[in-house]
Amino acid sequence: MERSCYINEKQDEAFAAYQDGVTFQKSVESVYDEIDYKIKLPDFLGKTVKVTHKQFPEVYRIVCELSSDMNIENPTVYVYEDYYYGAESYGISHYWIELSAKTIQDFSETELRFLLAREIYKIADGVTKQKTMMEERFKMIRQAAPNELEEMSKLSFYHWYRLANFSADNYGYLMCGSMKTAVETILKLVLNSVMLAEQVDIKEFIGQASEINKLDDTVYNYTKADESAPYAPHRIQSLLAYAVSERRMEVA
Repeated sequence: MERSCYINEKQDEAFAAYQDGVTFQKSVESVYDEIDYKIKLPDFLGKTVKVTHKQFPEVYRIVCELSSDMNIENPTVYVYEDYYYGAESYGISHYWIELSAKTIQDFSETELRFLLAREIYKIADGVTKQKTMMEERFKMIRQAAPNELEEMSKLSFYHWYRLANFSADNYGYLMCGSMKTAVETILKLVLNSVMLAEQVDIKEFIGQASEINKLDDTVYNYTKADESAPYAPHRIQSLLAYAVSERRMEVA
């Protein structure tokens, strides 16, 4: 599938603007691969369960299918114990996905497919690499540059990363094949409850996006810009708009 079929139309422009302010990138990559990743790996192997064809085979099958679609190597998936729902990808040269046990327990196969497709997209399109580098880079900037520079770089990154998450939602929706599944999965992540998600009126919830947009002064706008991930009402609103777009209709 062509990237242009699902990518947010403003994402690449925002990435170019973010890249203009990037510093220390090579240093971050080297330090992360040689030190940080090696520090994390023993804990992954000792404190989580690695997904294989014998362990959580359904998850393994989904990851294999999605990785093949994106033409990338299968990222390692580690299942960890947690009360919260969640699936998140990490890495610069070596990629992995951390998936909570509660997510596997409570989510349907198509819901897992939506979640995992989002992370596979992020790995394949370099979003995961940039996010990991950003987190590490800002640790270095805090020690070497004024707070103002750090803040400008962070907000620029967050703007791009929010758009990349819209793209991830689009791809996840295409891969799970169901808008209902995509929306319900987002709601479950918001409320951390299958039962409570069933009580949400979608139209009412999306209406909160308009309320957010009306909040328009210096404090409100800074608060919104300081979010690394888009707000859930905006995610659903964006997904619904994508579902009726010409680009979506052209996807076989």
